[in-house]
Amino acid sequence: MDKQLMEDLEMIGGILTPASLRGCDEILIEQPGFSARIALWGGHLVSFIPEAEQDLLFQSENLAGDSRFSKVHMGVPVCWPWFGANEINSDLPAHGLARYFRWELAEAGHFKNGDVKIQLKLASEQHPLIEEMWVNAFELRLVFRLGEGFEVNFSAANLSDNTVTISEALHTYFKVGNSEKAHIEGLQDLDYHDKFEALQSTQIGSIHPCTELDRVYLDAPNTSTLIDPVLGRKLTISNEGAASTVVWNPGAKRAKARTDLNNEEYLDFVCVESANALTNSYLLEPGSIHQLKLKVKWEKL
Repeated sequence: MDKQLMEDLEMIGGILTPASLRGCDEILIEQPGFSARIALWGGHLVSFIPEAEQDLLFQSENLAGDSRFSKVHMGVPVCWPWFGANEINSDLPAHGLARYFRWELAEAGHFKNGDVKIQLKLASEQHPLIEEMWVNAFELRLVFRLGEGFEVNFSAANLSDNTVTISEALHTYFKVGNSEKAHIEGLQDLDYHDKFEALQSTQIGSIHPCTELDRVYLDAPNTSTLIDPVLGRKLTISNEGAASTVVWNPGAKRAKARTDLNNEEYLDFVCVESANALTNSYLLEPGSIHQLKLKVKWEKL
């Protein structure tokens, strides 16, 4: 890695830990107000821990094997250029390609207000396996802003000559004290597609309990709120460039049937995802860029 980049990383309290996940480095950042961990494998923001507070993000203890396309449930995975199963080729990995390849550290520094800035890059031309599975050239960027809360700015540039259909998500796993006692506000009266039940419905009131859910809320507002009475905090989740909000938790029965999640871990998280899915998929023209932004603030109840 470039010497100047390493010095810049050191200036913001960051270090690299070699080969810690899927043979890729991780970035560890220690600041007076928070600590954070970013995995270059998949470009995951794995952990964000405010001072004297539990992690805002969940990390499963089940690493689900060590193959390239084994999912690890943690932090903020990037689902791109498709969300869920690939509709054309079911042999391709779920939730796209971005979460399964090594990203590069492109920048480390500060924003003007002092927040830490980390930028990662993933270019299709650097990975022959990507080019085999997705013939349209692209470059992806992730900019993490870390301070009192965290922000993820994801951008995708279509470098090919083809217009491509994109569905995507920042598949955020929020740590909660007990998903059966948590609830989500801000999505009431919205239509959603229930993937577990294969039906359309409308949300009445807040979402509670936050278990056994796989719902895509279409044409969703920019802000929702996750209330966690067990850990005594409220997480405000804002986004830009996302027309859908996905809420996911497998519940007890489905968690036990999975090999990539421990039986009781469903109680420890709720996924509230900033997304463009189903009918909110979009066309990305040649030479164009789309941005998807996530901002998370927290406060004590």
